[in-house]
Amino acid sequence: MFHPTRLSFSLALLLAIGCSDSRGPMDPVTPPPDPAFGRLAFEASCSGCHASRDGFDLSTFGFSDTTIIRRAVKHADSATARSIVAYIRSLSTPRNEEDLRLFQPKGAPIASDIDFAIALFGRDAWPAELTTAGLAGIDPRTVQVSIKMPKWSDEGANTDWMPDFPLSEAVLTYSGGLAAGAIAGYRAAPTKENLIRAVTALRTADRAAANPGAPCLLEDTVRVRYRECFEIRRWTSTLVAIHMLKNGTTQSLGDQVHDIWWDVGNAARKSRADKSVPIANVIDNWASWMFLGWSFNPALHSTSYTGGAFRQLNLTRQATFVALRSEVARPKNSASVYEDVMNAVRFSPAAWTSSVAKFGLRHLSERLAVGDKPTNVDQLAMAVTQVNTAINEAKAKVPLADRATIDAMGQQVLAALK
Repeated sequence: MFHPTRLSFSLALLLAIGCSDSRGPMDPVTPPPDPAFGRLAFEASCSGCHASRDGFDLSTFGFSDTTIIRRAVKHADSATARSIVAYIRSLSTPRNEEDLRLFQPKGAPIASDIDFAIALFGRDAWPAELTTAGLAGIDPRTVQVSIKMPKWSDEGANTDWMPDFPLSEAVLTYSGGLAAGAIAGYRAAPTKENLIRAVTALRTADRAAANPGAPCLLEDTVRVRYRECFEIRRWTSTLVAIHMLKNGTTQSLGDQVHDIWWDVGNAARKSRADKSVPIANVIDNWASWMFLGWSFNPALHSTSYTGGAFRQLNLTRQATFVALRSEVARPKNSASVYEDVMNAVRFSPAAWTSSVAKFGLRHLSERLAVGDKPTNVDQLAMAVTQVNTAINEAKAKVPLADRATIDAMGQQVLAALK
């Protein structure tokens, strides 16, 4: 966050030192770039948006001197900008390409929906021989998809990690400065535990009904502010990504942490309701951010959201994969598995539907055979409705010869739900 008083004092001190030579006090002085002063200036002027606060991201993604100066002069004079460059260049960090798409499976998007199927299954079909264990063994983080994960920074679009605005005071100061204190605690001791505390505090502050300045009240059509919510969630997401980069890990840090990525996509998705100030690139942001969060734990959230984003992009095979991969990841007694099967049938290309419906219904029967079913009466009723919907929609899409088999499998599931 910008601190003009601190920066002005530092600049005045630097100029006073520079003017103390034998030349006249009116002679112009251009001090050489000073990394130490650059660090102070970066913290004062730039760290509001750069969650690392230490310039790690500018160094590790190899931004050019001219790019850093061009951005820095929006907040400071050109001499200070050069000192910021000197500071960034003094950092010892891993080096990555500026246009690297973090967590992009296999490093690049795959060309098409059919290419996705062929790369994953060897053919454009849902494999009839695929088992529950086989699907559960596929790590979504390694599956090449057609959507593009965000680059670190793109000045021309919002499909990147870097937020365009710093955290608001309303978020930082809520509940006695809970978020500000947690962020400071993490920066002082950047452990996984402190990261979780910081992310949790930010997620609390951005959606607490008791916080008058909370932007992420997504169900409150009066108070919600979609663009601000989108920005704060991107800021929080960069904090997580930087932690992973600094620690050289791609492993899960826990649902409390990675689910913030899904939250960014949800802010974009929900913003479609705001016709006055829409978020740009809604579908792309919805799909990429939700997939990022979902890939770390497919058991979370309705597949209507993540799978629905792929469907919006006409990536129906990938939407089907999301639905069925979620189904086999759900915990015991989950009510979501029935919706997953219904969604898989809806998402699937017609040529896939027979195998998809059979897989989904077979997995439901496997669960029910060991007493794994919803315990809530309302959830059971909804499960029955969703299975009936899956049966009927599948029968409308599959060849006549397959309809009796699908109906029989569905009736077996319905009988076990009673």
